[in-house]
Amino acid sequence: MGGSRPLRGDLAAMAVEHAARRIYRRSELPLWLRRAARDWQKFFRPEELEYGRKLYKECAIRDIELHGAEALARARLEDGSEPFCVLDFEGDSYVRRGGGDLEQAALCVAAFYEIDELIGDLAASDEFLDFDADSSKPPEGGETPEELPAEPEVAAPAREPMALELAFASRRRGLVFSTRWRTPSGARRSAYGDKCVQISELLPPEREKLLMLAGLARKAGFKYDGEFHTLSELSKIPPFLNNVLPKWGAHFAIASDARVELLKGGERRLALTPEAVESGGSAGDFDVKWLPSVGGRAIEPSELPKLIGGAGSLRIIPEYGILRVSGGDTALVRDVERSREFGFERGKIPRYMLLSLADFGAKLKLTPRLAQWKKSLENPPEASAELPGFLRNYQKSGVLWAMNLFGHSCNAMIADEMGLGKTVQTLSLVDRYLSASPAGKAKFLVVCPASVIPVWAAEAQKFFPNVKTGVVGAKGGFAEADLWISSYTQLRRNRAKIEKMRFELAALDEAQFIKNPDAKTTLACMAISARRKIALTGTPVENRLMDIWTAFRWLMPGLLGTRANFERLSRGESGAVDAVRRQISPFVLRRMKSEVAAELPEKVQVDLYCPMSEQQKSEYAKLLARARGELESSADDARGRLTILSLLTRLRQAACDAALLPWIGPEGASEPGGKLSVLLDRVEELCGAGKKVLVFSQFAKFLDLAKSALKTRVDEADIYTLTGSTRDRAAPVGSFQSSGRGCVMLVSLRAGGTGITLSEADYIFLADPWWNPAVEEQAIDRAHRIGRRGDVFVYRMIAGGTVEERVRNLQARKRKLFDDLVGGLRDVSNREKFAQTIAEILK
Repeated sequence: MGGSRPLRGDLAAMAVEHAARRIYRRSELPLWLRRAARDWQKFFRPEELEYGRKLYKECAIRDIELHGAEALARARLEDGSEPFCVLDFEGDSYVRRGGGDLEQAALCVAAFYEIDELIGDLAASDEFLDFDADSSKPPEGGETPEELPAEPEVAAPAREPMALELAFASRRRGLVFSTRWRTPSGARRSAYGDKCVQISELLPPEREKLLMLAGLARKAGFKYDGEFHTLSELSKIPPFLNNVLPKWGAHFAIASDARVELLKGGERRLALTPEAVESGGSAGDFDVKWLPSVGGRAIEPSELPKLIGGAGSLRIIPEYGILRVSGGDTALVRDVERSREFGFERGKIPRYMLLSLADFGAKLKLTPRLAQWKKSLENPPEASAELPGFLRNYQKSGVLWAMNLFGHSCNAMIADEMGLGKTVQTLSLVDRYLSASPAGKAKFLVVCPASVIPVWAAEAQKFFPNVKTGVVGAKGGFAEADLWISSYTQLRRNRAKIEKMRFELAALDEAQFIKNPDAKTTLACMAISARRKIALTGTPVENRLMDIWTAFRWLMPGLLGTRANFERLSRGESGAVDAVRRQISPFVLRRMKSEVAAELPEKVQVDLYCPMSEQQKSEYAKLLARARGELESSADDARGRLTILSLLTRLRQAACDAALLPWIGPEGASEPGGKLSVLLDRVEELCGAGKKVLVFSQFAKFLDLAKSALKTRVDEADIYTLTGSTRDRAAPVGSFQSSGRGCVMLVSLRAGGTGITLSEADYIFLADPWWNPAVEEQAIDRAHRIGRRGDVFVYRMIAGGTVEERVRNLQARKRKLFDDLVGGLRDVSNREKFAQTIAEILK
């Protein structure tokens, strides 16, 4: 820099805000303005200027006092010292007092910069400008300059002063101006920069103009970047142009173009119209064209990213002025642009996004074909597809609803209340698409908790025996099956094989299992490739918002936006649940029992098949082998027959939970039994939905296990028990009946069979059904007495492949034979009848 740089340009480039204490007389300010305008830098060596600028930037000067022809500056340096310097002005030069070393010279440089800044700041005030125009008139509140120090007479300048010309322009970053000198002949020369007019060439009045400009620009909010002064705070631009700039015209030559005139009118609102157009790619995609305009004048769409990008809602487009973009439009554009990353083809948007983007429906212009697509999705025509006759009407409606979504390149979530048949509706879809596939080669996948794999297998075998099923991870070639059934754990373990497949339809049962977006199981689900997808859950969608985001990321990526935005929405907005419900409503079907009550019998009874743990399987196999051996060797002996009956009880205990076996107990159980796992999941879901649940068991120890485990899933205050040892039976019954929230009562089959009414129960689980239906029916009737409102769902929990399943099959298919067999067990003295009965059960 040095003497080759203009004084105020040097100061402006440093852009340092200071707080030095200033002491001066107002009447002397015009004199100091003329002094500061002189080329003082020529009196210092480059190293002194550099060190002085450093001290100035570090705010080393703490006090600056101006008096007469003298300036006193006091400083505080990093080492704690407090040196000072005195500047004496003599004519066109100055004398410094305090020593001639580098530090003293640097202090003087820093003092000059402080004086320079002070004069510039004061020069920007209206009262000083008025005073400067007539130096005989002091600023308001100041004293009359009776005896200003006389300036030495200076020879008349060899040339006329140049005018300082400011050229204003509109730029995207704000209002800018460049500074030039204009000679009397009209030539123009730079006032700032490397090729500017040297300070030594400037006349004192010209230097004064530079100082005045620096102060005025700072006061108005302009910042100097080495080339231009820029006012980037857009809201300040109109008042500056209308109220301040005219006053500048008294001191500087002002030039501007038509684009600057546009800024005077202030902000203008941007109108934004999105138009959806069909893409040239896959049938499931579309694209969005943006049609921005202001005041009826179209704006080039290429300008839109510049309007939307960055922070704040005001932007300058020089051709149009200051534009305000509404927060809603900004969010809309950003959501649309983000949705492109989820497209089936790069740069395209999945068509289902037509129904999801914030405020999209009201603004979006659709082509006729897209409008028809949207209409047919929201208002499907009457379907004529033939569906199995055993489906109830609401189940048929669910199947057709999902097929309509699939036909529109969308996917579906069925969130029916427990017991309404989500499994059979999904299997109906599998059967439908399997029948329609060429040579039946299509593959289907169901992913579910391990505890409900038997339910899927049993339901498929019962209702759709033509669909060949296989369990992923089991021994044998599941790859040959039509329907692959996988636990979430096996899906993760077999991901490499499964992600190579292309399934015709994939289903996630208990879709809340993938609630953690970063879990390995969730990532394995995301790797599933399927033409159609369906998610099943019985949990109300508003209960856990992040669960819903993860499920829909699997179903229809992008529908609920990015994870970060969704988390921010769910944390910060009271209306988040309603907003999410609106976005997903076209793709979620939830029916409550009360809505379809007319189609349901009074008691809906379901066989709920449950898996056994490895420990259960091992203990059951040992007991079964022993029972068969006893049957062969001891059936003729009365004592042997009693031993067989005892073993039959042990088989039932093993089928229920290994912890019920005396030689294992709760401490020896390696893991919860299958029934307990299924029960916990179901009860937690139902209580969370505000339902009341009864759990019956003939084994009091099983109820103890269930109570202990439920405490980790359900509020302990919502768990009631009623067993043979309960003294005050009325207390738990009354609390259960009157509770206004979801709760569960654990009841021993013997204690709950008589003398109580539990008519508020919505669901009943029979944990260990056996051959006496009368006892079960009596317990069920506790919840189905006169006065019961609504239907009751009854689940018989059955361990597949055990004596429980065998007895249940006999009950359902061979009632007379079953009655005969039960009669045989009642009379152990009848050897032949007893042997026939046991042999039938132990097959």
